[in-house]
Amino acid sequence: MHTARLNKLLRDITDEDASKRRSAAEALSDGDERAVYPLIKALRDDNFGVQDAAMRSLMNIKGETTAYMVLPLLRENSFLRNTAILILREMGTITVPLLQILLNDRDDDVRKFALDLIHDIQQCSYPEKLVEMLTGDTNANVRAAAAKTIGRLQLKKALPQLTAALKDEEWVCFSALEALIDLKEEEAISSIVDLLNSPSETIRYAAIEALGKIGSHNAVQSISDHISRAEGFEKKAAIRSLVQIGTVPSMPGVSDALIDMLADDDWDEKFTAIKGLAALKDETAIYHMIDAAGSLDLSDPESEDKLTIIKEAIYGLGCTSSLIDLLNDASVKYRGKVAAIEIIGDLKCKNAVTILIDLLKSDYRDVRRSSIKSLSQIESDEAKNCLMEAIADPDSHVRKTAVSSLGKIGDMTAFEPLMKMLQNEKYNDVIDEFINALININPDLFLSRINELNDNIREMATKFTSELNSGYTC
Repeated sequence: MHTARLNKLLRDITDEDASKRRSAAEALSDGDERAVYPLIKALRDDNFGVQDAAMRSLMNIKGETTAYMVLPLLRENSFLRNTAILILREMGTITVPLLQILLNDRDDDVRKFALDLIHDIQQCSYPEKLVEMLTGDTNANVRAAAAKTIGRLQLKKALPQLTAALKDEEWVCFSALEALIDLKEEEAISSIVDLLNSPSETIRYAAIEALGKIGSHNAVQSISDHISRAEGFEKKAAIRSLVQIGTVPSMPGVSDALIDMLADDDWDEKFTAIKGLAALKDETAIYHMIDAAGSLDLSDPESEDKLTIIKEAIYGLGCTSSLIDLLNDASVKYRGKVAAIEIIGDLKCKNAVTILIDLLKSDYRDVRRSSIKSLSQIESDEAKNCLMEAIADPDSHVRKTAVSSLGKIGDMTAFEPLMKMLQNEKYNDVIDEFINALININPDLFLSRINELNDNIREMATKFTSELNSGYTC
C-alpha cells in the first residue's frame, strides 16, 4: 500500500465519524505491519462495525508481528480476549511458536487459552511440554485442556500419562477419556474398563460412551457384565456402546431398552436402536420400526435416507408373520403401512398376496398404489388378475401405477384389457403409461391395431411408434 494512502487511512481510523473509521479499518486489510497497532486500538472502538472491521483486517494481515502484538489481548476483558483468540486461530501455524512461552504463564487462564489454540490449530513442535502440563500443572482446567490437546494431536507416546489422568479430578478424567477416544489405542481399554466401578455415575457413563466410540471388541464382555447392574441412562449407554462396537448380546432387557430408544426424538438414537434390533433379529421390534417409519416428515429432505435404513433393518428379518400382520393392524400409521407394503413387495412375500389384494380397496390412494407395486413384484396369477382390475380404479394415480406394473410384468393376458381401458382414458400422463405398457407387452400387435384408437391417442402414440419403427429400421 502506498504511504500516502496508508497515512490517510490511519488518520481516518481515528475520525469522529464512525462510518469513516469503519471504512478505514476495512481498507487497512491491504496494509502491512504499520497498520497492526492502529487496528488493535480500533478493537476498543465504541462502534461494533469498527470493531468487526478491525478484527477482520488483522486476520488478513497474517504474520508473526500481527500474532505477537495480539497476544497481550489474552489478558484483557472477555470481548478482547475472545477476539484475540479468533485472530490467533486464523493465523494458524504462525501463532504456535509464540504460544510456548505462554504455557509457563502465571495466569491459569492464559495457559489454558494457549492450549486451546494449539488444540484448534492442530500443530505443535513442543509436544513434551504438553505432556508436562498434563501431569504437573497445578490447575485442573489446564490439565484437562492439555489432555484434549494431546488427543487432538494424536500424541500416542503420551498414552501412559493419559491413562494415569483417568484417576485425576473428574473434569480432567473426562478430557482424558476424550483424548483416548481420539487415539483409539487398545492399551487404554483396561484402564477405561476400571472406571465402570467408579462411585461417580457421570464417570461411569463417560467411560461407557468412550468404550463404544473406541469400538474395541475387548470391551464387550465388561460392558455386557455392566448391563446387568446398570439402570436408566447408564444401561442405555452400555447397550448403545455395544451396538457401536457391533456386538449386541441377547440378554434380558436389551431388546426392550432398544425399543425404548426408538421412541427418542433424536434420530442418531433411533439409528442405534434400529441397528441393535436388527442384530438381535427381534421380530417384536418390527412394529416399532414401522411406527418410526410412519412418523417420518415427508418434507424433511433426509426422510428418504431414514426410511431406507429402517427398511434395510426389516429386510434382514425376512417375510415374518409379524410384518405381514401389520397390514391389518389399524394402529399402524398410514405412512408406516405404506412402508410395510413396500417392504413386503421387495421381499416378495407370497403369504401376503391375499391381504395386499384386500388393500386395493383401501380408502387411501397411496396404500392402493403401494399394494399394486408390491403385487407386481410377487409372482402370482391371482395378483395379475387383480392388477388388471385396478386399471379401472377411479383415481388416475392408481390407474397409472397399475398400468405401469402390468407393462413391467409383460404378460400377454393383460394386452386386451389394457387396449379396452385405453380407449376411455382421459389423462395424458396415464395414456402415455398405457402406450408404454402395450408396446412393452407386444409392440407388433400394438402397431397393427393403432388405427382402433381415437385421434388424440394415435397422435400421442406417434412419438412412441416412431422411435419403435426407427429401432426396427436400424
